[in-house]
Amino acid sequence: MPTHIEIPYTPRPLQAKLHAELPKHRWAVLVMHRRWGKTVMIINHLLREAILNTRPNPRYAYIAPTYRQAKSVAFDYLKDFSRKIPNVKFHETELRIDLPNGARISLLGAENYNNLRGLYLDGCCIDETADIPEAVFPEVIRPALSDRNSKEKPTFCYFIGTPRGHNAFFDLYEQATKSKDWYSVIYKASETGIVDEEELEAAQTMMTPDQYAQEFECSWVANVPG
Repeated sequence: MPTHIEIPYTPRPLQAKLHAELPKHRWAVLVMHRRWGKTVMIINHLLREAILNTRPNPRYAYIAPTYRQAKSVAFDYLKDFSRKIPNVKFHETELRIDLPNGARISLLGAENYNNLRGLYLDGCCIDETADIPEAVFPEVIRPALSDRNSKEKPTFCYFIGTPRGHNAFFDLYEQATKSKDWYSVIYKASETGIVDEEELEAAQTMMTPDQYAQEFECSWVANVPG
């Protein structure tokens, strides 16, 4: 493994803040408005963790609601940011990369989540958590994180996404806000400054108030009937 690897990625200030904060926590719920840059951030976070892991054959996963979403949303990012790593191998048909230290990052879909049983993981990100079947984490991913966990190098899972009413993602966020072992944060478009004001105003003319509140202001109740 080379002693120096440079990933072609310059994080925004909020992304850099999360890169510094997440290693302090085993579990995290990150609620983000559309166009925040969450996929770029989390792919680079997984890549860095995989590169620096000195255990034998580390395994990391990015999980989207469907396999097709994982491919269309994240795989190009994973390839682009890892291209300069010497001896990296890309497996297009399996949506994974193999790193020279034996680490592997796989992109997975949750639509047939029982097929994921038997995996072991050093770290995981679940994207668009509001659209993920509720059983995926407790029945499949949580056990996969157990056998590699240690005080020196804890395994982890981070849940990211945009609200979709009061569902399992909302319950996770509520749990995270009440537990000292969890990290939680909400990023609203009106507060981050990532999407400029003109574009936000234009979006509001083409979306209902409830749609805008949910997608850009991370409202948990905007699209809940009544």
